[in-house]
Amino acid sequence: MSKKKKNNNEFNAVPPYAQIEEKLKNSEGFKGLKAHTKWLYVEFRSRYRGNNPRDITITQKEAKKIMRIETFRADYRKLIELGFIDLIKCGGFYKEKHIFGLSNRWRKYGTKDFVKYDIDKLFPKIFKKK
Repeated sequence: MSKKKKNNNEFNAVPPYAQIEEKLKNSEGFKGLKAHTKWLYVEFRSRYRGNNPRDITITQKEAKKIMRIETFRADYRKLIELGFIDLIKCGGFYKEKHIFGLSNRWRKYGTKDFVKYDIDKLFPKIFKKK
């Protein structure tokens, strides 16, 4: 019988955790984000469980624990605009949740191949900034 090595690394990550690739961290789009917008992206990544890249939700109640709701709305709009997340289903009516998905559009940010979403077309008038 072989003995298992004891792991003495006190910084071993225990799932769930948010993995951010270096290429993303060094991208022009990510560098230009405010700290709270980056933190929101980390929150989206931490809700990814390996099988739900297009089914990530954060309720308003959960969002209020992280930041002001106005900041939350502005930040997820910015993340959509720069290609870090996508809006899969627009909730909001009858207290339905927005469903977000992780996106790789950010990889083409700043190039002619970047697909830019019009935020005003994604959200009905009721959700638009005042």
